Order: sequence, then C-alpha cells, then structure tokens
Amino acid sequence: MKLLIKLIFIFALAVGFTANGNRISSANFSKSEILTESELLEVAKILSGDKIARLDSLLNEFETRYRFNGNILVALEGYNVFERSVGYSDPIRKERATPQTIYQLASVSKQFTATAIMLLKADGRLSFDDPAVTYIPELPYKDVTIKHLLNHMGGLPNYMYLTDKYWTKSIPPDNEDAIALMATYKLPAYFKPGARYDYSNTGYMVLATIVERISGMSLNDFLQRRVFTPLHMFSTYIYSTADSSVSRRQADGFRAYRSGYSRIADTRNNGPVGDKGVCSTTGDMFKWDRALYNGAIIKPAILHEAFTPATTNGGKSVPYGYGFRMRDYDGSTVIYHNGLWEGARTNFHRYLNSQNTIIVLNNTSTHINHELVRQIENIIGNGNKTNVTEMIARTAMEDGVDAALDLYADLLHADPLLHIDLARIAEVAEYLKKAGKIQKATHLDKLNIIVKELTAA
Repeated sequence: MKLLIKLIFIFALAVGFTANGNRISSANFSKSEILTESELLEVAKILSGDKIARLDSLLNEFETRYRFNGNILVALEGYNVFERSVGYSDPIRKERATPQTIYQLASVSKQFTATAIMLLKADGRLSFDDPAVTYIPELPYKDVTIKHLLNHMGGLPNYMYLTDKYWTKSIPPDNEDAIALMATYKLPAYFKPGARYDYSNTGYMVLATIVERISGMSLNDFLQRRVFTPLHMFSTYIYSTADSSVSRRQADGFRAYRSGYSRIADTRNNGPVGDKGVCSTTGDMFKWDRALYNGAIIKPAILHEAFTPATTNGGKSVPYGYGFRMRDYDGSTVIYHNGLWEGARTNFHRYLNSQNTIIVLNNTSTHINHELVRQIENIIGNGNKTNVTEMIARTAMEDGVDAALDLYADLLHADPLLHIDLARIAEVAEYLKKAGKIQKATHLDKLNIIVKELTAA
C-alpha cells in the first residue's frame, strides 16, 4: 500500500510540474546542450565519485604499506575516470612517476604481435593455417602453423636457452639471430603441434619474425605505421637492444629488497622482440583499449576470433586466443593479459560487458600487482549491477524528467528500498550549469525536487 501511494505521488508531482506550463519531459535539446567528450567525462567522474574515493584510498595503502611504484588507470563504461601515478619511476634516484612515464609492457606486448599477424591476415598476405616454415623455411619444425603459435600450442623449445648458451658476440642478438640458432641446434620440440597448451615466448618471437619477413619492416616500424601512429599512441614503441634506431625512453626495471632497490640492466634477451619489447604509458594503452571496441584497427570478425578460446587436438578448451587471455568475473567476460620481465609487472584487463578497464604498470619486482588488480576489481564491480543513481540521472539529462520518473517508478516497484544519491545528482546539475548546459541542469534539479518530496512523504 505504501508503495502504491509513493507511485501515485510521483505521478501527481510530475503532473503538477507539467500543469504549471513547464513541460519537463522534452528531449528536444538544442545543439548547445550536446555534451562534449570532456563534459561527458566530467559527468562520469562525478557520478563515480564514491568509487574514485575508494580507489584513491586503496592506492594510498598500496604505496605506504606495499611500496607500490607505478601508474594506474581505471575506466568505467569506457570513461577514464581514474588515473594516478604512485611512488617512483626511479626509486634509487627518487624520481617520481608521472602520467608520461613509459614502462616496458613485458608479455602484454604479445597482443600487439598478434595484432600485426591479424593485420597481415586482413591484407590477404597470410593465413592462420599457414605453416610457419612457409615464411621461415629454415625453421626445423615443419608442422607448426601460425595459429598454433598464436594459441601457444606449437611446442617450440625456449629460444632463450639458445641465446644464453650459444650467443658469444658482444652485440645483442635480434630475431633473425635467434632463428639462426634454432635452425643450427635443432632442439627437439616439446610436443606435437596442437597437442596441448604451453605458454611460449618462442612462439611470439617467431610470429614477430614472420611479420618482419612478410612486411620487409621491423616489427616496430610495422606497428608504428599500422597501429601506434594512427591511434596517436606517440609514447609507444618497441625497444630492442639490437636496434639502435629506437631510442630508449622507458623507465628502468628494479629489483626490490626489504632495504631498497637495485637497477636491472638489459640482458642479451632484450634483443629479440615479439614476446616482449613494447613500451607504453597508461594513457596510450587506454587509447588501444578504446580502439579494440570501435574496430579502428582490427576488423570485428577477426577480433572475435582473437577473443575465442583455443582448442587442443584432443578437444580441450584453453582460455587463450590471439595474444589475449580470457576469464569470467562474476558473469562478465574479461579479456586480459599480464606481464613479467626484468622488473616490469604489468596488467591490462578489459571487462567486455561494462567496458570497464584496469591498467597497472609497475617497474619493480614486487609481487603485488595481481592483488591490486583484484581489489580494484572488487571496487568497480563487473558492470552487471547497475548504478541506479547514474542510470536515472542520465535518463533525466537525455530524455527528460518524465522519462526519469517513469524509470524511477519501475525501479521502485521492483525494490521498495531503492536509494538514489540526490547529492550526487545535484553535483552534476551544478557542473552542467557552469558548463552552460542549462536545460539538462534544470531537468536534474526538477528530478531532485520531486524525489525529495516523495522520500519526505
């Protein structure tokens, strides 16, 4: 009975506003009322204020308690609402991390190698079912296909064993040198191609070599031309100690001890690329995240295949696609990858249902990234539980107060204990007034008045 009275009261208040000659439900906003990208972002930040405050507190704890150093970016529903630099990019010299700090991505690089392969597929220059020896004839593994390598099912031995044991030159080896060592020493494969999944840096080094041989360019030049420059990822590049044409701009890696840090020097295995080597910022990685949604680089059909679990010869499903891992989080599909290499600790997690994103870049050997991601995940949720305040506020801004009240009545019927954060809505209204969006602000103010009257009744 009380709920029925509330619903009747909502209707009466709405009619009262309308009867006063001020129709409150019109969505025919003038062009001046269209929100810019920066205004949409600011509204998103205001509506997510409670989550942002919790993220700030979490990062404070990880900095002081766990000595976290690095950059974090969290996007909600496609909006970059939280970006923060924590601690030092160089903890020995006490140089603070900034949003412009560039980090080695480690194995998060693999998705870019896979992207280069996917682009060549779209160009008609290769097929995923092609044997790798089609492009690298000297490779002593005849039955391994490109798809096997993408899915980590090629069974190739570890190339780093060869470079560590047999590389004697003073200059670092590059991909071609690593391939030459594989052709010379012909280590036995671990298993028959496709028989099982075995995470393989060698496979992605070989994929990068295929890209270079087909395109006639270095992997860095290819990705600069086809991905990084088109997306304005101007702080992103592939670093190889064997390529003097690319300047080193990324932060060093550091080994963490209880009493301090030591700097990690480049090793010979920083020469070969494809399995690692991409260096970037959180901001650039967010541009990449958005490009994966809008199809700017990879065609949706091919990207769908990249996000599909692999299958072994025996029919076992493996949660790895083309350069991306996949998992479920509380009913939401997560496309992600983590990285670990010479001090670099990296995480790139994308929640497809909500378009939430977590990016964590850390250049110290502390083992806290995964826990940080887990706790960020707990704060932002999976997007399945709708923020009622945000949903009603956006409805009022876009479709008018009548539409927002209809939605509120429906939600109230489903949940009589429904709570709306009116202070948050008022904050959005004040921002819109300052931004010159008077009609939208008025809709929110009227919504607040009606809901206040209702809750006070």
